[in-house]
Amino acid sequence: MDSDKFLDLDYQRTKITRYLDSLEVENRRRAFRAMDLAEEQHAGQFRSSGVPYIIHPIRVALVLVEEAGIDDNDLLCAAFLHDVIEDGRIGVVQLSNLFGPEVARLAEALTRHRPIGESEEEKMENKKKKAQEIGGADERVRIIKLCDVLDNARSNDFVPATSPDFYKIPRWKEETKFYLPIAQKTNQRIYELLSWFKE
Repeated sequence: MDSDKFLDLDYQRTKITRYLDSLEVENRRRAFRAMDLAEEQHAGQFRSSGVPYIIHPIRVALVLVEEAGIDDNDLLCAAFLHDVIEDGRIGVVQLSNLFGPEVARLAEALTRHRPIGESEEEKMENKKKKAQEIGGADERVRIIKLCDVLDNARSNDFVPATSPDFYKIPRWKEETKFYLPIAQKTNQRIYELLSWFKE
C-alpha cells in the first residue's frame, strides 16, 4: 500500500485503470461499467476522511487483485459494487440484469440492511451479527468483505480529528477484530495484513 497516495483519488483510479486495461476485452468493458455504476451510485457521498466515496470501492478492487491475488471478473465487479445496494439507489434485480446473478448475489450478501433509528450500541451488535453471517457465507462473499474490512481498517488513520466520525474509530477497530478468524480461514495474505490492526 502506498500510504502517501492512499487518499489520492486520481492515483488510485490510475492504478485500477492500468489493471483493467490489461484484461480481455469483454471483462474489461464489464469491469469499467461496474466502476462507472459505483461512481454514479455514490455520487455526492464522501468518506470520513473527506474524499469522494468512490475511492473506497476502487481501493477494495485493488486489494482484491493486488494483495489477495484474485483474478475473477465477477468478484472484481462485486468489489466495485459492494456498497451500492446499501448506499445507492439500485436493487438486486437491476444489478442482476446489468451484471448477472452472481454479481448481484455477492452484492446482496455484502449488504447490511440498517434499521431506522439504529443506535451506536445496536449498530455494534448488528455489525457483529453481520460478521457472523459473513463467516458462514461462501468463500467468494468472504473475500470481498475482507478486502472491504482491510481498506476500512487502513482508512482509520486518515480520519481527521475534526471529522464528526472521529469518535467512532474505537468502534471501527473493534469491528475489524470480528473478521480476523474469518480472514484466517479464507486468505492467508489478507489475514496477515488485517492482523496488523488487531491491537
